[in-house]
Amino acid sequence: MTSQERREGRYQRRQARRQEKKKARSDALGPVGKVFSYRKMFRYGRKCCNGVRWKQSVQNFELHLFSGTAKRRREVLDETWKPKGCVHFTLCERGKVRPIDAPHVTDRQIHKTLCNEALVPLYSPGMIYDNGASQRGKGLHWHFRRMKQQLAWHFRRYGREGAVLLIDLKGFFPNAPHALIYQRHQQLILNPELRELADRVIQYSPCPTPGRGMPLGVEPSQQEMVALPSSVDNWIKCQAGVHCAGHYMDDYYIILPDVERLKKLGHEIVRRFEALGIRVNKRKCKIIPLTKPFRWCKARFTLTETGKIKVNGSRDGIKRARRKLKLFHREFVAGKRDFKDIEQYMECQAAYYRNFNDHGRLLRLRRLYHAIFFGGKDKCSELQKAGPSLA
Repeated sequence: MTSQERREGRYQRRQARRQEKKKARSDALGPVGKVFSYRKMFRYGRKCCNGVRWKQSVQNFELHLFSGTAKRRREVLDETWKPKGCVHFTLCERGKVRPIDAPHVTDRQIHKTLCNEALVPLYSPGMIYDNGASQRGKGLHWHFRRMKQQLAWHFRRYGREGAVLLIDLKGFFPNAPHALIYQRHQQLILNPELRELADRVIQYSPCPTPGRGMPLGVEPSQQEMVALPSSVDNWIKCQAGVHCAGHYMDDYYIILPDVERLKKLGHEIVRRFEALGIRVNKRKCKIIPLTKPFRWCKARFTLTETGKIKVNGSRDGIKRARRKLKLFHREFVAGKRDFKDIEQYMECQAAYYRNFNDHGRLLRLRRLYHAIFFGGKDKCSELQKAGPSLA
């Protein structure tokens, strides 16, 4: 037996073990009736109402939750369920306008059951640890802490030698190829009834281009997109052997001590993404030496000569917060805004910037807050007796 035949034999055995694990995970879910049991659907239906019980449609949904859950479960089991239309609106998040498609609350019950009982158990084992978006126990601030751990790991071995490669995927949700998602369903969802249901959610999702695009605001699309680049993620970690690498949805970072190797690796990653049909925004891809600060996910990272890692929040966020405070004061004077809403906004800003090394920025924002609302304004004189809530 030649060495090539031995390698082929090892490869075939690995593939067989992987298929066995996939089949075991799929079999552990059980039939569709077990995945969409009445108890599970009722529990997720209650969760769909959290935070939106002021809506009339949600109140009607919760009022008839017992009978409605049984009706929708029969539709799923009989394969007659079809998603309703979504409500489209725009949301301004951190200075960027994002189109949102909100599904009907009855569809959200099925979406939440499908995600938590089928997609998450099947997708999570194939995702890398440093994929921090839309997963329980993780999030943006978790990934900031993870980035600090990886920078510290790099500094202990190489100092400030090397650079960080930043890669941004272009139009990650609007340009998502449906063929790649259907292929993932074929590989991981071995139950044909569950696979047909997951395909139906993609088929009826609102998308600007036929065959491309996943909507923001639909829970299954979040799970599909967070697992979409898993093949490239595993190649970076396992085959390329990069320890300090990760991504938050469409924002990638890779840290290596060798800049030339980093350039070659960047070209190969872009080639693999384009082969999958995932577009890369090459204008935003850049290599920054570790001796200089770099920005990732609206945060500024600095690796000092002593190895200390500073993380600063978004400077544009402070500018928007200052403008909002002035706008809130005008609305408060005109009687259009309650003072409790302004206090809550300041508490949110304080909680956000406490996660960074931004004591100075937060202090200046609080000074502006006190100067505007407690600095001798005629309309705010009544509040001066009670004093500010954020001292």
